[in-house]
Amino acid sequence: MHLKEILDLEQLRKLFVNFSLVLNLDVALFDLTGHEIISVRKENSVCQSARSNIKCREHISDGSFRSSELGEPYICGCGCGLIMCFSPVMFEEKLIGSIACGPAVLWDADEMAMKEFLEKTRDMNIDVDIDKLFHSIPSCASINMTSASHILFLIVNSLTREHSEYLDQRAKITEQQAKIAELIISQKEADNSNATSENRSSKTYYPIEREKELITCVQNGSIEQSKKILNILLGEIFAFSNGNLDIIKVRLFELVAFFSRAAIETGAPMSEIDVIVVNSSGIIHDELGFEQLCFLVNKVMEEFIWIINRNSSPKNLSEYVSRAIDYMIVHYNEELTLKKVSDSVFISAFYLSRLFRQELNTTFSEYLCKIRIEKAKNFLKNEKTPRIQDISEKTGFNDPNYFTKSFRKVTGVSPREYRKIFM
Repeated sequence: MHLKEILDLEQLRKLFVNFSLVLNLDVALFDLTGHEIISVRKENSVCQSARSNIKCREHISDGSFRSSELGEPYICGCGCGLIMCFSPVMFEEKLIGSIACGPAVLWDADEMAMKEFLEKTRDMNIDVDIDKLFHSIPSCASINMTSASHILFLIVNSLTREHSEYLDQRAKITEQQAKIAELIISQKEADNSNATSENRSSKTYYPIEREKELITCVQNGSIEQSKKILNILLGEIFAFSNGNLDIIKVRLFELVAFFSRAAIETGAPMSEIDVIVVNSSGIIHDELGFEQLCFLVNKVMEEFIWIINRNSSPKNLSEYVSRAIDYMIVHYNEELTLKKVSDSVFISAFYLSRLFRQELNTTFSEYLCKIRIEKAKNFLKNEKTPRIQDISEKTGFNDPNYFTKSFRKVTGVSPREYRKIFM
């Protein structure tokens, strides 16, 4: 995926304009090779004069990769000997570009600084008044530049995260609908081959046996088999209801109730079951088409299977993953990165990321988010619970909007709605 496919560049340009006006800093979006995609710069900008220089592009590219390794903004010197701050732009845990603030000087623009600037730019063929150019460079405290870059980092990567979630949902819906169609055709062929002309009936009956089979699979925690049976059942429910969405909604909501009972019988906590049931209320109340209903029911079923598995038999995890989880549980309220956690268990970030996918079927970021959400739930259940903003900070999210969005994604309800359940 390219930056132009993921980000709304017009909206981003407006953001850059306001950012530059407030902070008096140039700001630009770069691809991985250091080529500029969009920028907002002041008059007599150094970068505008030196933008085609290969030395600058190499510094920009290096700053992008360094910031991605840190997982946060990275301050460094640029090709002109000035200071810039790079923030990584990530999409599905991959670096796709960077945002740069600056350049700026973090010291007095004295003769010594001027001499260093002239030396660094001597071979850049800058065709403007160097003295005027140097004195137009803004002076900025290091903490201000870092804070400014953090703001952009949070905003832009929030946009890429939303786009990633949207694409992921659309891909899952398309895949599920294709499987439903395939399974319906296969089932019809099997039924036709087994039936005789005398015992065939034109009347369609509700597939109660299929429903029972599905509930058993859910209770056993078999996710792949459950998905397969659910897709067949969804097709049969559609046929039974003649495509009437009101009838489909009622049947699917009943199905969620059966999932809930199956989870209760395995000893899953009622508090967690209640949250999933609240999340599933959109089946009845929201204006959803058949595709969206199928996706929502599948998601609800996966959540039930997840808590059933978690409360039945513990997984045999490797020593590295177990120690990493222990570290994350203790330090969940800190700024945790994959590298920081992998360093704590003495393995590479790449290897730990692969172990999370292999053993837990999730990513490091998703698992950390779930740990923080579980901690947030405990705060929200407390009658003396602090404000949402305070909970966001206590659980390591820091940004209340991102916390609310993440909480809703995991639980299906907002933090305030969750709090009301226990009041």
